[in-house]
Amino acid sequence: MTEHVCAIRELVDGHAAVPAQELAPMLTDPDTGEVLHGQRASAPDSVERALATAASVHEQEIWTGLPLGERAAALRRLQAELTARVEQLAGADSLDSGVPYAVTSAFIGAVAQILEAGAAQLEEGFGHAEQETSAGPCDQWRLPWGPAVVLLPWNAPTHMAMVRTADALVAGCPVILKPSEWSPHSSGPFAEAVQAALPPGVVQIIQGDRAVSEALVEDARTAVVSFTGGVPGGKGVAEACGRQLKPADLELSGNNPVVVLPDAEPAEVATQVVLAMLTLNGQYCVGPRRLIVPEDKVEDYLTAFGTVLESVTIGATTDPATQLGPLSHEPHLRRLEAQLAEFESRGCEVRRFGKLPGGAGHFLAPTVVLADKAADLREEVFGPVLQVRSYRTLDEAVAIANDHPYGLSGYVFGADRALARTVGRRLRAGLVRLNSAYGPPDSSPVASVWGVSGIGQFGSGLGAQFFSGARFVG
Repeated sequence: MTEHVCAIRELVDGHAAVPAQELAPMLTDPDTGEVLHGQRASAPDSVERALATAASVHEQEIWTGLPLGERAAALRRLQAELTARVEQLAGADSLDSGVPYAVTSAFIGAVAQILEAGAAQLEEGFGHAEQETSAGPCDQWRLPWGPAVVLLPWNAPTHMAMVRTADALVAGCPVILKPSEWSPHSSGPFAEAVQAALPPGVVQIIQGDRAVSEALVEDARTAVVSFTGGVPGGKGVAEACGRQLKPADLELSGNNPVVVLPDAEPAEVATQVVLAMLTLNGQYCVGPRRLIVPEDKVEDYLTAFGTVLESVTIGATTDPATQLGPLSHEPHLRRLEAQLAEFESRGCEVRRFGKLPGGAGHFLAPTVVLADKAADLREEVFGPVLQVRSYRTLDEAVAIANDHPYGLSGYVFGADRALARTVGRRLRAGLVRLNSAYGPPDSSPVASVWGVSGIGQFGSGLGAQFFSGARFVG
């Protein structure tokens, strides 16, 4: 058994082990294309034991029966244990996603702070407030739905595992994490951190493909489901949860528009948009996908973007100089190449920038597609690819921006910020950024997911609310 296989863990009732079953699809090193090993899956008896353990933890109040202070202390222990393993977690995420190690390590180290925020929520008394009424004291509760299944994405597995685990534990739910079969390697250090910080069975890890996900989601003992991934998988989760009327939180894909107003500066727009375009190697759900620019300025923007993109350093995940690493796995690269080929078959010009490293890694150069001739191709291209569309009037720009079924995020750039705000209000998306790839540090956005981008809301403090239900006693 290879070193990489040994890094994959299932964690059931406090006991870690390599998942028993090997699946046919092979995992590869994104830098080189070298085959590592087959995907792994937990055996049906492990899945059953995990579900039974989660149900027992909930019914016996093994987690919720602890005083809030003890639960807060446990979250801080988990934060400390994960922080001590940032190097291992980041290396695993780079191996699985192709994102440069310099990015994954910084990302994971920062996201671990979410557990401190969760501890603070508990210390502030999350879950109960007493109200005085004319009839006497009454109680407003937020109580855990029960065992939570969290289905993780392959593009940022440790990040999402930390966020969803923190949210569910603040709410009081025992958690079963199911990593994507394409990104299992962070499960080893994550399981070690859980074992060191939490009571057995409070957080468990099960490995596998769609069949395992279906078994977890459809089991009656699962009370609530969180899924981050693609639209087809999200629809499957929604249908399964709908049959049992169990809550589901779905964060799915986004074909996110960037509306550029006539007074915007091309060089500034290019700098900001490329920053977001290359985040997580373009495998970033809220990243920009479609640049919508004035018809008479298309060439100005192509020149500005070409200048920035030609200077991007494309390289291995282990190279500190790398700005754009390889895509996560070979089937994903094939899919993106097929999408680009379809644009070309419609008469669209496809421009690629930068110098690819030699070898057989899963590399895709940053790409700009002049997409006016293929307006009906509305499916997300989940990689370092930007489609350019042109408009004559702002109403037309907004119509192009909204001419797709998604609704995750959007961007507006313009010197007239008041006008940019007005246009942003018209975009069908939950999170709209103005004149920047990212929001100011003092902003506290709360956003819904629109269209086929999913169901639910995201923002500070909302995660624990999803994993809990309100109960009024009075």
